[in-house]
Amino acid sequence: MHHPIRSLMGIIFASLSWPSAVGCGGAGAAPDDAELTASSPLTASQSFLVSFSGGSIPANAGAAVAAAGGTVVARYSTIGVVLVRATSATFASTLRASSSVDSVGAVSAVRSSIGPVRVATPVRHEQGGGRGSSGDPLSFRQWNMDQIRAPEARSISVGDKSVLVGVLDSGIDVTHPDMVGQVDSGASVSCVGGLANTAPEVWSNDIIGHGTHVSGIIAGARNGVGVVGVAPGVRLAAVKVANDDINDPNFGFVFADAVVCAVDWAISHGFDLMNASLTIDPFTGPVDGIFCSDQPDRAAIVKIVRQSVLEAARRKITLLASTGNSFTDLARLTGSTPGADCKMLPVQLPKVVGVSSLGVTQKLAFYSNYGFGAVDLTAPGGDSLVPDPRVTDRESSGQVVSSIPPGSLLYQAAADWDGQVEDCSSGTCSTYAYLQGTSQATPHVTGVAALALSRFGRMAPDTLLAILRLTATPLGCPRGPYDPGQTGTPATCRGPRILNSFYGSGEVDALRVVR
Repeated sequence: MHHPIRSLMGIIFASLSWPSAVGCGGAGAAPDDAELTASSPLTASQSFLVSFSGGSIPANAGAAVAAAGGTVVARYSTIGVVLVRATSATFASTLRASSSVDSVGAVSAVRSSIGPVRVATPVRHEQGGGRGSSGDPLSFRQWNMDQIRAPEARSISVGDKSVLVGVLDSGIDVTHPDMVGQVDSGASVSCVGGLANTAPEVWSNDIIGHGTHVSGIIAGARNGVGVVGVAPGVRLAAVKVANDDINDPNFGFVFADAVVCAVDWAISHGFDLMNASLTIDPFTGPVDGIFCSDQPDRAAIVKIVRQSVLEAARRKITLLASTGNSFTDLARLTGSTPGADCKMLPVQLPKVVGVSSLGVTQKLAFYSNYGFGAVDLTAPGGDSLVPDPRVTDRESSGQVVSSIPPGSLLYQAAADWDGQVEDCSSGTCSTYAYLQGTSQATPHVTGVAALALSRFGRMAPDTLLAILRLTATPLGCPRGPYDPGQTGTPATCRGPRILNSFYGSGEVDALRVVR
């Protein structure tokens, strides 16, 4: 059975059969881009994002907000947006009537009081079984790295420490052997609830496991343990945006206030890249992951998130985002009103590099979203319907193996599809999991982008995308209607080999970027 999925948490918890998460899967499990939600979100909001007509926060912003019945609780100065708490039912309509205000959109206040992960004692020990071309014990399981020629690229460049990659996700477990020394603590933060919290016990507490898995794909250390990332020589920054409090009705959701906070943080801390293996959840019902122009709150969120992404792009910071895992044509989204413009965020915003997902056979994964205007490139994200023929000890071998905390929800869930792996060759067992989703595809592109910046220096998103397009391996459309997951709603690929709705300009190639 396969479950459709949407956000980080749509992209995370498909495998756990939750509505909104980051994305994983295994044999019989949904892609890792499910949504991380254990229950329905709240139905009333007391939090709003507000942007102003001049593009910056005016001196009287606090007074204007107070006059409408609200209080400014956070200022995102680099992008001209504030976060407001309000109890007045007329707050949004009152502020929208002001000529100095551009947009007002409802978001949700979340609470995240969960303590540090208590790691469970591993009960199953499996040694790697040999070294692959990358040299680390589990690299023979990394068909995904071979497919984009990452091992050959690493023989030329592992990336430069001057390149800083922000991982907008569920946190990064800095104690995992493949993450030790890879994360810049001074550039890391939690933005859950829209408020920047630099406490390491918060942003490094990856109870979900998604952020650590994504990070291992980008820059897992080449250290003789476990796996190796695409660009192990670059720096990572953890930016937690997924609500990880299991007692919160919005558990697993990624709201716009957290993402706007994250982009503001990225700008002020000099990030080069942002990996967003997620989609933003709307706070207002229904929980469908789609933002349409005929709904005032959602239309406002589109404008505000676009404003933040464009400001980041102006500072030469590129956001790379997953398309999501519901096998949907994002170019044909529809709302409740005819003619409404509907988008999934952030992947369908300008300057964002959108990534679809492939399996071992370089075909669109059964769950991957697609569509013109959303897909720029594609990369291995895994496909449980197509196991890796070279690794036959488990059906989940067609998914992507990467680092994960042993006490995390996704590691525990991976037992359902025989997707748990441990490397005990160093004397201490470290944990890994096979997951699948556009969440796993995106960090491959981010890792290759990091190698490009390491070689050519900082550049604008359009220039970086041009390099990735020119070095990608074009993939032509499959013949006829395409429905490997037997959904009953076949997909139609449109466009030529060099630019189509399934694969964009093709699969990234790390070797072509560095040589």
